[in-house]
Amino acid sequence: MKRPVIVGAGIAALALLATSCVVRRAPAFDAPAATALQEGIVFALAGASEIRPGVSLANRSTPENKKEVRAYLADLLKRFGLAPGRQAYSAEGENVYAILACGRPSADLIVLGAHYDSARNTPGANDNATGVAAVAAVAEHLSHVKRPRARDIMFVFFDEEERGLRGSRAFAQMLHDEHRAVHSVHTIDQMGWDQDGDRAIELELPYEGAVAVYQAAARALAMNIVIHTTTEAGSDHSAFRRLGFRAVGITEEYRNHDTTPYIHRPGDTVDTVNFEYLASTTRLLARVMEMIATDRPAEHH
Repeated sequence: MKRPVIVGAGIAALALLATSCVVRRAPAFDAPAATALQEGIVFALAGASEIRPGVSLANRSTPENKKEVRAYLADLLKRFGLAPGRQAYSAEGENVYAILACGRPSADLIVLGAHYDSARNTPGANDNATGVAAVAAVAEHLSHVKRPRARDIMFVFFDEEERGLRGSRAFAQMLHDEHRAVHSVHTIDQMGWDQDGDRAIELELPYEGAVAVYQAAARALAMNIVIHTTTEAGSDHSAFRRLGFRAVGITEEYRNHDTTPYIHRPGDTVDTVNFEYLASTTRLLARVMEMIATDRPAEHH
């Protein structure tokens, strides 16, 4: 099945180009629109539709394919009114990011990220096109939310998670070297499998206070879901924790045995992705980001 393609320096310099905030009532999260956006992204990244005319990807592991993905992600951020930045940290590795600025000088930062690369022998629909789609949909939603914020939000797409977290390690080191004040880091890896239909998620190695804010967001949205905690350290959140940043990983029930059986396999295709579950978790993530960015308690929305 084919779906249409979606197209659309230093951190301090990029922030000057980013969208700032003014006072206006926040729009509700549009789940159908988010699902349509996310389907387009996952289909394009996993090779079920063309990422650009005449080009379909078998994986996101080769230099040529990753170059296509980076261009696609940069265009996507531009479509949301954000100014994309690039961090080329090695001959092959490059992260893509953008800042949604709050307009306050020296504001601290919230990082929301996901890795865009895949293992070599897989289209990587769930691992991790779903994570990319979650970050993108939150970015798209928050770009329309004009309520005052106390913090900047950075959206990041990491390279080379599948090669020892190289991209997130390089990005964490950049933030560390720039002495950027970071409130918290939230990274998403695999968010498209929910066989039992309970819409539960796992928070991996959550920093102090992370569980409370995710639970408060779920209550504010009247989401009757279970939020598990685990000690899983195998994804991008660990790259930030090692440098002392407050970080948490977000995933499907990886440790609680409701996770894709196709990880790193050719069967990790778009038809295995539960897009309703992905949109549900994305809605929760968007609310979490709003709560942290505005530095306000949860409220019904």
